[in-house]
Order: sequence, then structure tokens, then C-alpha cells
Amino acid sequence: MKFLSSPSSLFPSFDENASLLLQEAASIGIWEYSVSDDKVYWSVGTKRLHGVPEDYEPTVTEGILFYKEGYHRENIERDFNNAISNLKKFDGHYVIITASGEEKWFRSVGVPVVKSGKCVKIYGVFQDIDSQKKAQIELKQKEQKFRKTFTNAPNGMGLISLEGNWIQVNHQVSKIFGYSEDEIKTTSLSDLCHPAENPIEFTLIEKLLSRDIENYQAERRFVHKTGKTIWVVLSVSLVKSELATPGYFICQITDITSQKNANQRIEDLLNKTEGQNEKLLNFKHIVSHNLRSHTSNLEMLLKFLKQDIPSIKELSVFKMLEDAFSNLEETIDNLSEVSSFENVTEDDFVEINLLEIINKTLVGLNTLFDEVGGEVVVNVPKDLSVMAVPEYLRSIFLNILSNTISYRRDNELLKVIINITQDDDYLIIHFVDNGLGIDLDLHGSKIFGLYKTFHRKDNSRGLGLYIVKSQVEALGGCVQVESKVGQGSTFKICLKK
Repeated sequence: MKFLSSPSSLFPSFDENASLLLQEAASIGIWEYSVSDDKVYWSVGTKRLHGVPEDYEPTVTEGILFYKEGYHRENIERDFNNAISNLKKFDGHYVIITASGEEKWFRSVGVPVVKSGKCVKIYGVFQDIDSQKKAQIELKQKEQKFRKTFTNAPNGMGLISLEGNWIQVNHQVSKIFGYSEDEIKTTSLSDLCHPAENPIEFTLIEKLLSRDIENYQAERRFVHKTGKTIWVVLSVSLVKSELATPGYFICQITDITSQKNANQRIEDLLNKTEGQNEKLLNFKHIVSHNLRSHTSNLEMLLKFLKQDIPSIKELSVFKMLEDAFSNLEETIDNLSEVSSFENVTEDDFVEINLLEIINKTLVGLNTLFDEVGGEVVVNVPKDLSVMAVPEYLRSIFLNILSNTISYRRDNELLKVIINITQDDDYLIIHFVDNGLGIDLDLHGSKIFGLYKTFHRKDNSRGLGLYIVKSQVEALGGCVQVESKVGQGSTFKICLKK
């Protein structure tokens, strides 16, 4: 290793081997430049840092070419020339590309030696700072990313000191609480807490500080600047310093006031609905008991009149009275039937064999089918079962099959086919008939409505399909219809698997 003045001549007691060991330990090298003879000298440590052999003899130009082209090379050229021309020392961070092609960060220091107002030499130090520099760059990038996230976060974010005071807040915090950034910094989070709310849990803060928990989240009520109550989800975590000591809290604030208000409205609606259901249940009992008692009394009075005054039967007014009573009785029967639907629970569902319940329903209708000369073809597997309420399922099948009889075509033998299909969610029972059919363009929107009839039949009450739809939906299913006038109808009962 060559120096214009060797270390031993400058420091008589200096051990050159010790110098090399120290350079390696500190990842540094020493360099020197003589202006008069344009000579550059690199220590072994400097050569190793550049990735060149120990016998390498550099020039100023070659040394500068190690610096990354562009910003770094331009800067070292400027700093080096400035040291010679203006006697200015330099101390900068630069990227060099070693002989092996590795790109690394180094610190280069140059101190000019001045004689008679001129620079005659430059002594320098070359230090590997790659890991530290890259760590600083990564930290800076993280800080910039955090700053952007903090500023542009859709929810409120604030930094809070260990004493509970705001250090910094983003715009959303101001928006949530209604205060400007300057105003809110004069308060603490506890100051904004709703009077009826428990204070921020000091026990949880203590657990954060003692590292028992990493973070905590809670719903809290606060008071807006206008005085209105706001609900937020509060998420708090602790940021530690480089020495792992508590630094400050990061608090994320999400405004859930609208959701809370919506939930309250839903709860109020459910309470109101529950009250209305209670009234409907009472109405059912009135229909079933009180009104029937009154109609029974009226019926008895009419019988007494006919017995006591036989001639009264011939009066047109009495006949009108009997008709009115008959209509009243029918209306009460209809209302009683409609009001009988109650919410079913899982306990009401049992496993039912479909073929068996269809056959039992048909047995009850055998006389009617024989009378009209109808035929029913059942294509249902023997072992196919569903979970349902037996009374509802019998009522559904009875109403649909009764309708096929009531709304058959007079000039054609009635035929009903019962088929089964399935999809991912439903078992679908098809009731296909060749009856009168329904004009769905005209009546499709009201086909399952209460008291809706689509053909002039003496026994039409407009209840059957309404009852079918209500009971199918109570079972968690749905009902569909396909129909063409003069060709028949297909009713599909979709039951959940």
C-alpha cells in the first residue's frame, strides 16, 4: 500500500496491520490524491470495497467511473473538483458499481491539504454504508406510504400521546366530530366521549402499555360539535420507539352512526310488526270464537222465526235476510281460514313421503274425479321425502287438485299429471292440467291475491291460490305458474331441500 506519506512516518508508533484490521472491521478504506503528479493511492481496504485486486493502481478518471452514471457520478466530479479549485472538503453519499457489477451505497469524504493558498493533496475516507442507507430509504418509503395512508384514509385516523392528547389527525377525524383540526387538538378523545358512555377503558390502555394485547376495538358513543350523538368503532394500537419503549397510540375511527340508526329503525319496525302480529292473532281468536258465536245466535233466531211464523218464509225481506246471513257466514269462514296461518318453526317440520301424501289427498278427491271422469297420473318416486308441515302440504295439494276439477274444460276429459324435478336448492312438484287456463298477461300480477277469481264459477271464492302461496312460503318455498287460455296450467310447488 503506497502513500505519499506512509502512516508510520506520520505516526511513528502506528501499526499498519492494525490499520488494515480496523478498516475491515469498520468497512472503510483510505485514499489519497496528489495534485502535483496526478497520482491516486488506495488502501487495501478501499480496493476491497471497490472489488479490485490489491495490485490495482487506479487513476482519477477510473476512480470516478466506478460511481453510478448520472446523478452520483456528476456529484462526485463536482465535489472533487470543488475541493481542488475552491479548497472545499466534501462528505457525501454516493452509489458506486463495484468491479463485480454490484450496486452499493458508499460514503466518500475528501479533505484538501492547502499550501500557499493551493490544494496540493486530498486525503479521503471511503466507507460502506449500503445496509444503513437502504434501511433509511426503506424507512422513508414506509413513512411516506403511512403519511399518504394517514392523510387519505376513508376513516378517521389520529396519533394520540400517552397522556391522551391529539398529536395529529387527518381530515376525516375533523369531519366525524365536526371540529377543525386546530379545534380538535385542544381536546382529548375522552373530552368528546358521550356523557352516558363509559370512559375509554383504562384497563385496556394499561394492557397495551404492558404488551398484554396488541390492539383493541370497541363501539363507542361520542358527541358531535352540533351536540348530536354519533356512534363509532374505535380501534387503538400502540406504536413503540426504536428502544421498544411506548411511543404513542394510533387510533382509527369509523363512523357507524348511519348503520346504528338503520339498525334501530329495523328494531323498531320488528317491535311494531310483533305488536301487529299480536293484534292479528287476537283478530283470529275473535273471528274463530266471538263472531262464530254471534252467527250461531243469528242462525238460531232465524230458525225460531220460521218455526213461530211459518208464513215469514214467503216474505221477500226474509229471503234477503237469509241471503245476507249466508254471505256473512261465508265471509267469516273465509277470514277464519286466512287468519289461521301462523309462523312455523323448525320443530313443526317432519319428514314426509311425497307419494304417500299425494295418494292420501287423491283418496279424498276420488268421488269428485269419478264424477267428472278425470284421470290423474302420478310420476313420483316411492322413496322421495321432504321436510314440511303435514297439514300445510295436504292443504296445498288439496287446493291445487280441487282447482283442476273446478276449472276443467267441459268438452274434454280432465287429465292431471304430477311430476317431480330438482335443482340445487329446491325439489319442484309440477301439477300439469289440461283445463281452462289463465290469461297471465291479464291476471298474472294478481293470480295469488286474496279474493281473486279468473273464471265465472258459482263456487269460486278466490281463496285457494292465496292459501297455496301463503302456506308454501311459510314452508320456505315458492310457487310458480305457467298457463295458456284453453290449453291448461302448470303449477310448480318449490320446496326447499
